[in-house]
Amino acid sequence: MEVVVFGATGYLGSHVVEQLILAGHSVTGVVRRGSDARFLHSISCFVKELDFTESAIEKVISEGACVVNCIADTRMHLSDRQRAKVEVELTSRIFTCAERAGASKFLQLSTVMVYGADRPAHPIDESYPLRPKYSYSRIARQREEVLIALAESARTNLIIVRPSNTLGKRDSSALPALMGSLEKGFFPVIDGGNWRYSNTDARDVGRAFVHLLDLQCSSPEVFLVQGYEMSWIELKQQLDHYLGRSSRLLNIPKKVALALGRFLEFVFPYGSSPPLTRFMVETMSTHALFDDSKLRATGFAPRYSLRETLNDALTDQECVT
Repeated sequence: MEVVVFGATGYLGSHVVEQLILAGHSVTGVVRRGSDARFLHSISCFVKELDFTESAIEKVISEGACVVNCIADTRMHLSDRQRAKVEVELTSRIFTCAERAGASKFLQLSTVMVYGADRPAHPIDESYPLRPKYSYSRIARQREEVLIALAESARTNLIIVRPSNTLGKRDSSALPALMGSLEKGFFPVIDGGNWRYSNTDARDVGRAFVHLLDLQCSSPEVFLVQGYEMSWIELKQQLDHYLGRSSRLLNIPKKVALALGRFLEFVFPYGSSPPLTRFMVETMSTHALFDDSKLRATGFAPRYSLRETLNDALTDQECVT
């Protein structure tokens, strides 16, 4: 199948491209001018630089092609307006252009953070109410709502994919931050670190997109993706085992972490990268368990365990450095 991937140089976007190519699809990776596309070239992906005008977007999408949108502004400290420029406005433009170009299917990378931080201690599925609290989650929900509204009167089929927390190669945030702490001899957790959450190997996220290309749907569909369950303490143990040394647990009370996050959000201007925000605190101190039975019922099964994820990710020099 001919597939056009927007946001192909991103962390998860690059994994989607890689798995599509491994599955034999013809892939065009769409990137902004001046983007670092060395990895895409190394796996023989056709790379197209765009200025993201509507005419340029339409020109890169052939009739009958499948479009995968992984574009996102992943910075933690943005105003709703700043975040919406990419998450909502640009995404809407890409979908509208895909529809006009005659694309057969549009797969959108979303996030489980649309559910907010008010989640139970048991797995939830796609039907659980969306109660986003912070900007990252609010705008992600708005993006989904706008896409679904556009898709209701479109010929292009829409599938929204919500991966649980992911680990893998080319991660530029979570693993590098943890490795930096471990190099200093400590592993930070909030309120004990026994919070349980679903995790997915980034390769399995890419495999899920490949699988969903062949799924026939007559109306917009939403799918959760998750691979295995763990806690922050279990992740610490696995990383200690991998590195061959024991790190010290740095336990931070949640109230203290939230107060510090609030202060840093005030001090750091929008668009910068505070070392801690309240959103980051909530993600590390809330159960985040997900039930992906809907996706598995279509025949998809994740392949990788936590140990396999770390073995693959931590041998990647780009991640370690």
